[in-house]
Amino acid sequence: MRPLEKFFDAYGRYIAKNPWPFIIVPTIITLISAVGLTKFQAQNNIWDIYAPLNAKSRIEEAALEPFEYASASHHYRIQILVDRKDGGNVMNKDDLAEIAAVNKVISDNITVSDGTSRGPYAYKELCGVYCNNSNALVIGFLQAIVESKGESSSFVLTYPNAQALQNQVFLGYSIGKLHWVQHDDLLVVDQFRLFILHYMVDTNLPNGNTLKTHFEMQLRALFEKISDESQNLNYAFLSRTRELEEQSQISLVSIPYLGLTGLILTFFMILTLFNYPFYKSQHIEAVFGVISPGMALITTFGSMWAIGVPFSNILTVVPFLIITIGIDDAFLILAGWRHSSGQTDFESRMGAALAKSGASVSVTSITDILCFGVGLVSQMPVVQLFCLYTCVALTIDFIYQLTIFSAIVGICGKRQVQIEEALQAEHKQLPSETSSSTSDPDTYLSKLKDLIISTGFDKSTKSIHRTSPTAQSPDAESSWLMAFVHFLHLKVVRVSILVVFIVHLVISVYLCTLVNTHFDMENLYLRESPLTPISRKMQQFMLNESFVVNFVVDDMGSFEDEVKREQFANMLTELESIPKYSMGSNGSTVWLRDYENSVGFWGEDDDTVWEPVEMLRNYRSFNLGENFITTKKLETGDEVIDSFYFVVTYHNMKNFLDVEEMLLKRRAILARYAPVFNVSSHHPFEKVPTESAASAPANFIQTAVSAIALMSVLVLLFVMDIGAIFSVVLSILSISTGTVGYLHLWGVNLDAVSLISMLMSIGFSVDYSAHICYHYFTMSTEDDDETPRKKSLKQRLMDQLKPASDSASTYHRLEHTFNGVGWPVIQSGLSTVLGMIPLLFVNAYVVAVFWKTIILVTVLGLWHALFLLPALFLAFDDITNLFRRRKVTTSSNITCVTVIGNN
Repeated sequence: MRPLEKFFDAYGRYIAKNPWPFIIVPTIITLISAVGLTKFQAQNNIWDIYAPLNAKSRIEEAALEPFEYASASHHYRIQILVDRKDGGNVMNKDDLAEIAAVNKVISDNITVSDGTSRGPYAYKELCGVYCNNSNALVIGFLQAIVESKGESSSFVLTYPNAQALQNQVFLGYSIGKLHWVQHDDLLVVDQFRLFILHYMVDTNLPNGNTLKTHFEMQLRALFEKISDESQNLNYAFLSRTRELEEQSQISLVSIPYLGLTGLILTFFMILTLFNYPFYKSQHIEAVFGVISPGMALITTFGSMWAIGVPFSNILTVVPFLIITIGIDDAFLILAGWRHSSGQTDFESRMGAALAKSGASVSVTSITDILCFGVGLVSQMPVVQLFCLYTCVALTIDFIYQLTIFSAIVGICGKRQVQIEEALQAEHKQLPSETSSSTSDPDTYLSKLKDLIISTGFDKSTKSIHRTSPTAQSPDAESSWLMAFVHFLHLKVVRVSILVVFIVHLVISVYLCTLVNTHFDMENLYLRESPLTPISRKMQQFMLNESFVVNFVVDDMGSFEDEVKREQFANMLTELESIPKYSMGSNGSTVWLRDYENSVGFWGEDDDTVWEPVEMLRNYRSFNLGENFITTKKLETGDEVIDSFYFVVTYHNMKNFLDVEEMLLKRRAILARYAPVFNVSSHHPFEKVPTESAASAPANFIQTAVSAIALMSVLVLLFVMDIGAIFSVVLSILSISTGTVGYLHLWGVNLDAVSLISMLMSIGFSVDYSAHICYHYFTMSTEDDDETPRKKSLKQRLMDQLKPASDSASTYHRLEHTFNGVGWPVIQSGLSTVLGMIPLLFVNAYVVAVFWKTIILVTVLGLWHALFLLPALFLAFDDITNLFRRRKVTTSSNITCVTVIGNN
């Protein structure tokens, strides 16, 4: 018996004597932890937790923060998407008049109070630095275009920068779904089917968060009413708060299904654990098999919330994960009890029940915990959060399985033993049953002993002397075990399994090459969410027509050198000329160009206008926007421009793969000019989802490699067999590759959401294989039973090269393995799939990725465990026997040569 099995044997005997402390203590801990559930707090800011910690966009975003107008770091944005109910052109007098009237009501009439003596505040007191660039300005310009019918040279509707009386009006945030016409040398917009109203609240105001909440509530109610009453226009409300609310709906819809999952799994356990006579049925244990992981969940979430670790919507799937894993472990422990029936007393039986099952559960639990622990070093905060909760929950569930659940098994098992003893005593008191009945216990035991002897395996002597390597041992539950073992030994079956495996690998690897990182923001909401079409509309508008990128030039220095000005102009031209996505110079807002034009217009002296102090003075005298620059004081006391930003608008992107392509090209341009200019560029969609999705493959590969190395070490420590290491590692690689590839066929891309589910595939992929490998490679041989396992690791590994007579045949090893964990593994797989059924009714991408992954991993895991691994074991045995035969032949030849030489 191995050290780990010895420990659990002693542990099981102790639980048999003192079960109640193992029930009472976890129950008290669960009740105390439940208090922490009142400390619930959520972190659903996708713009933070879904962005990689090492993402360059985080640095770029931080560089933009000093420019409040560009970053809105202290302003809360509310957007209203306006379009016609018939899908037609909004660029007409009546529709623009209605939009203007609605905007005037909000600007002039709505007031907001923060609940204190301050206020009430009108909108003009809330909008901060954005007040000068109001919706009214854009609407007034568009009305002027409509009035002039596009024939006025003073008002020209180019895009995104329109011309108004020698000034530019930026429309890149305001109109979309455009139609263009050629007018002289310009492309002019003559229709648009989308108008966007923007309302900003300065959160730096006293009680700013309260003000923005109250303001948003009023706007939502107002636009809901206006949208219903308007004959022509729809008003769709979009804000960060509404995004978070819709994401939370996934959790609110999913969590009630956890109860249904519990009921389904409880019924499944009761059904599959039914036995005859009825007192042998493990129905009470089945109920606690679900209660135990439920208690682990309460303890986990209560303790995590109590110490301030936030909840995120992605954690919705954790309870389903823990329930299914907990039930898998319960099946193994219950199978251990059933297979310990040959023990003479209750304490010995309880020890035997936990010896093998406890060790097996420990191996898989530790590997799962450490595998998810690898995710804690991921660069994705959402992955870290998920893995943290999962690691803690798995650890607590593992502890509860070995305490409260094992204690329940012991209490119910003791009751079963007492019933059996009472029945046995009753049978001995009946003379009619002790004479010639064929059911006489002594006669039955005698026949059973004859059967044991006839098969060549006598447990009482702990020796192996089977008359046939294919004979069935007496501890097999049914004859199907040996039938299945015989089936696996057929050469055509073994070859077929290996061929299927090779085909599976080829297909999986090919599909993995097709996987992309495309991601839509609507994946974060329920499919039927009212925000889904709004989010899709906004996403299409930004990608297709107005992807506004802000560029920050930090530590501007002096532009007195004409070469430096030319270099800046060349960089700007390259940025405006990125193939496929650029809009040319009309898509840019660059104050340096305006400054240079103004200098030329006023005829200033070129030798002085670029001097830093004079440049800032001229900048302000030309009435250029203060929002584009930050200033600093020199040691002389003079003020100069320190940093500035400019805008380039891109378009013609279909999805976030195009965004990634454009981002890489843009960064390559900036990198070439990095020795001269310190330039950063940023767009929110480049942080999430572009870089988060783009980093998913690297995160997955890093985690997979770490998990494989970790699993190899753990299997080496627990099993100490080269074949086991190879088998488990091959299973992880095969199942993980298959999961990624087949998920692609199932409509799942490799992104921040699916990355978490694929991490689960790595953890889950080892479970079934580990159970099979552990039982197969730790099957006791004659030498192992008679002497303690005190050999070194080197000796243990070298023992694998012993002659075949020193180890049990593959028939009996496979029979032993399937008899011990075959049915529990199948039960675990079926229960896992059944546990996912309720989630099919939650129509959300986040949840769908989870249940698709679990089903794929379960199917692949069962196939690997029940078919592929036995085929590999038999192949290893063939190779080992071939090596041994050659070794024996070589030894014989050497012996013959030595004898002849001596003669």
